[in-house]
Amino acid sequence: MQQSWLDKIDESLVKSFYEKQSETEREEGFKGTLKFGTAGIRSVFGLGPSRLNAFTIRKVALGLSQYLKNKIEVPTVVIHFDTRFLSKAFSQEMASVLASNGVTTILSDDYKSTPELSFAVRHLRADAGVMITASHNPKNYNGIKIYDEMGGQLLPDESAQLSSYIDSIESPLQIERGDFDKLKQDEKIVYINSDLTEQYKSKVKDLVERIDGKDVKVVLTSLHGTSLPIVSDILTDMNYHNFVIEEEQSTPDGNFPTVNSANPEDEAAFERGLKLAEETDAQLIVATDPDADRFGFIERYGENDYRYFNGNEIGLLFTKLRFQDLADDGKPLYIIKSIVTSELAERLAIALDIEVNNVLTGFKYISNLLEQKEKEQDKQLLLAFEESHGYLAQSISRDKDAIQMVPLLIKYKNLLAKNGLTFKEELEDIYKNIGRFNDRTLAPSFEGENGLQKIDKIMSQFRNQKILSICGMDVKRIEDYEEGTVLNIKEGTTDTLALPQTNLIRFIFDYGFIALRPSGTEPKIKLYFSLNVDDIDAIIEQFEAHYIHHIE
Repeated sequence: MQQSWLDKIDESLVKSFYEKQSETEREEGFKGTLKFGTAGIRSVFGLGPSRLNAFTIRKVALGLSQYLKNKIEVPTVVIHFDTRFLSKAFSQEMASVLASNGVTTILSDDYKSTPELSFAVRHLRADAGVMITASHNPKNYNGIKIYDEMGGQLLPDESAQLSSYIDSIESPLQIERGDFDKLKQDEKIVYINSDLTEQYKSKVKDLVERIDGKDVKVVLTSLHGTSLPIVSDILTDMNYHNFVIEEEQSTPDGNFPTVNSANPEDEAAFERGLKLAEETDAQLIVATDPDADRFGFIERYGENDYRYFNGNEIGLLFTKLRFQDLADDGKPLYIIKSIVTSELAERLAIALDIEVNNVLTGFKYISNLLEQKEKEQDKQLLLAFEESHGYLAQSISRDKDAIQMVPLLIKYKNLLAKNGLTFKEELEDIYKNIGRFNDRTLAPSFEGENGLQKIDKIMSQFRNQKILSICGMDVKRIEDYEEGTVLNIKEGTTDTLALPQTNLIRFIFDYGFIALRPSGTEPKIKLYFSLNVDDIDAIIEQFEAHYIHHIE
């Protein structure tokens, strides 16, 4: 089999990547096949059925065309791509196969963000969307996200159906695709209208309304991704010019040359932005990830005096500040959040009389519930968010949307500054009135087949023994979302969970919770700690030693 792939290496699009790989890395490409999961596909480049290349892209495209045509006679798909290696080439591979198989294909001619793709699907009334991106993954990754007609990523049932079509295709090397230029000429592939970007920007400006006060200087960086120039254009349109751009770091470049990780969840990604802030005396540094669905920020107070805010803290701030912004409207407000978001977020919302809706991890669940909630005309969304730096204030898009959130952040920063306040002081006010929880998310990696087996063993140990105490904390409840059960330790009873099935376990204590789940996109296990304890580092160290590191 390997030789048949090597015979077509020049057509694969990944020859240069393959030639730099070790023999072990090359062999990994021929172990198993690339699976379309609940978060789409993400993988490294290389030859073989379990790596990203022209042929595995075509396989997904053909499966998608079959999936859609089984439901719709002449389906329409919108395709966007980000700044990663091969994103544009992969988008053209997707478009060529889709268009050759009776799917009307609307393609972006330049890089765009994930939220713009979600907006485009809904605005153009398309039947599906495709985003070529690996979000915040390392530079040797790329991937495919598939969106439904509502602009949200596919839910598990739909993902499973699509996956069955993709998996039934046995010979990706034999998939035929039409000539891209000929398909364009025949208008089976059409480019997206530039007016759509203006309409999206207009929706964001309507959300923000205005930015009162222009005193706060802001540093913007796209981490070599897609948020610029659209964010700076929106700010300029709103007559806000008090920003500077970290130009070198905002140059689109899939090599991500100025950062080890193009991820605003990593404080190290702000190093250059912070340096520019010191040089220009800026008070806010904002960074977005490559496809502009996530963002993070640092607030600066003076020379070598600043604070980085994690994803949970940003969610708390937006909950409070949005509440103050919307309270006078009179409509009941609600939030939607993932079950691994800080315990404090729910307590804050309850204190503010905001309805709380919990969903599984994955913004697709937020999108799905948002679709249902928006039918309740008497209620208004305050915020939808996850702890992993993903937020939505208004359903302009139906995925995490840094582009709408960054101008809103700048608006609130200026409002606070007018009153002599900072985000740090607002957060301390929440802690003072509601309580202080320490929130940490860890994601240890376990590569290869052995790594996947280790992740399975880590999860299995919690299912194969009744755990009554963890790190000296008595367990009150154990929520096993794969089994669909919640065990109440004190009462000795078992109830049924209302949320869908997924591989996640959550331990509830008087102090908060600890949760575990395998990542849906990387060879990692996600560990979530949200605890009202004095020494969170000691708890984490003890937990890892007892439940993670000892497993071979």
